[in-house]
Amino acid sequence: MDRTKFYDGISGFYDKMIDFEKNLELRIDAYKKIFPANGNVVDIGCGVGLDSIALAKNGHNVTAFDISPQMIEMVKVNSGKYGVEIKTGVFSFDTIHKNYYGKFDNVVSVGNTIAHLTKKELPGSFKKIFALLKPGGKAFLHILNYSAILKKKKRINNIANRDGAVIIRFYDFENEHVKFNILSFPLNNPKEFDLFTTNHYPHTKKEIESALRSAGFTKIKFTGDFYGNKFNVKDSKDLFIEVYK
Repeated sequence: MDRTKFYDGISGFYDKMIDFEKNLELRIDAYKKIFPANGNVVDIGCGVGLDSIALAKNGHNVTAFDISPQMIEMVKVNSGKYGVEIKTGVFSFDTIHKNYYGKFDNVVSVGNTIAHLTKKELPGSFKKIFALLKPGGKAFLHILNYSAILKKKKRINNIANRDGAVIIRFYDFENEHVKFNILSFPLNNPKEFDLFTTNHYPHTKKEIESALRSAGFTKIKFTGDFYGNKFNVKDSKDLFIEVYK
């Protein structure tokens, strides 16, 4: 299943899966420290708009991009629900138009978006982020800590029961990539299930740093969470990256 179909397919229950309201408060708080000065921000791989709405709530002028038209429709619904205005566009990294170059104080790509990029696509996507930023601009990126995931090889990522629907996230481990699966079914009728699958590419900290430097970034900081705590390759669940143009 390609990326667009995967995210179109899960768009209807994605906000429930990620516990949108709870995580929105956490994001609002975290972004106050990450981006203390208001500015123009683009959220690449915005999903249903969790990070975009948090940033808009903090006073930023937000533009949200996603490869999935259905996800973008959910951004429009959710931004109306939370009383914020967000500009949107259906783009992947490689289709973002040059008209956007140099327009943003900050770039955000959180939610494991860069794990969808192949090793070949990664450097070019980072060059696109570099081009979107104004001089002195900052990007805040995120990917799961695949070094730990591949070492542990724990197949079940998460099981949730949301409003009578069971949502199970799990992995299949392949040679060159990880298959990420989402299985969803009504609790009272498991036979009526939907299964969505996409590929994740397990980029390491070293590979990410190399691709960022080849894109032109020189000031790079790695952390293990939203609050700047140290990244531990063995134990951290996430890898967050702050870079400056």
